[in-house]
Amino acid sequence: MQNDWNDLQIFLALERGGTARAAGARLKVSHSTISRRLDAMEQRFGTKLFDRTPDGFVPNASGARILSRAQQIEAEMMELERSVIGNDIRLQGDIRLTAPPPVIEYILLPLLEQFQKDYPLITIELNSTYKQVDLSRRDADLAIRFCDKPDDYLVGRRLPEFRETVFASPEYIARHWDGDTPVSPEWIGWHEDGPLSLRARRENFPKAPIKWKMPNLGLHARAAVQGMGMASLPCPMGDSIHGLVRVPGAKLVNSYPGWLLTHPDLRRMERVRVFAKFLHESINAQSDFIGGTV
Repeated sequence: MQNDWNDLQIFLALERGGTARAAGARLKVSHSTISRRLDAMEQRFGTKLFDRTPDGFVPNASGARILSRAQQIEAEMMELERSVIGNDIRLQGDIRLTAPPPVIEYILLPLLEQFQKDYPLITIELNSTYKQVDLSRRDADLAIRFCDKPDDYLVGRRLPEFRETVFASPEYIARHWDGDTPVSPEWIGWHEDGPLSLRARRENFPKAPIKWKMPNLGLHARAAVQGMGMASLPCPMGDSIHGLVRVPGAKLVNSYPGWLLTHPDLRRMERVRVFAKFLHESINAQSDFIGGTV
């Protein structure tokens, strides 16, 4: 049964990743191991399971028949794993936390040293990403997400109000403000605006054009430090970066609601419960800093 499940994991990783290299990265094995295991699986079934296309591996008719059953078995195995792990009452082991990069860099990192001192046998693995990883498949144990309403199958707590406002270098402000009056400032913006960035521009300097388009907040901040324009940044980020100040007259804009989330099966895992409690209390203690009202 173990070998069968391992083979199905290979199959699912190939279907999701599209290439042997991507599948290997998912499973933390070499791409040659993926290819070898797939060849053995296809020999055992006596048929090819994937079409090899320029876009990668695509399940053929035989593979499609396996896919639904493989997904069902995976769900059962994940449920069993969560059930067993959820009863772990030890304050040691790994915890995987996923959160957007600015949250990790400017809010969480300063907190984690104290947690490590209090619980030296717990190891925290951070995944700095804007993507929503699948908590049901234990791609992470805890997630900080920003959305109006989390998925129904998750449990967690609401975080304090996160806000952003507009930042620029002092030199840029000297060139483009006459007291509190803006004089032809320009935005550092996104390749494609989302609802939040559009709302931020409507609230602050809506007539200012976008001069630069960049794909992430880190680049927005660096460009603003270099005097290339003004950027709307989360308050904990902009207020922490040397070389940036708030521009005159900028309003605070609410972000999406923030949530600290986990899968309900993991609430009984003691180290996850303790870490979630620590994060919630520590983040709430910084509500003024997070909300930009310090």
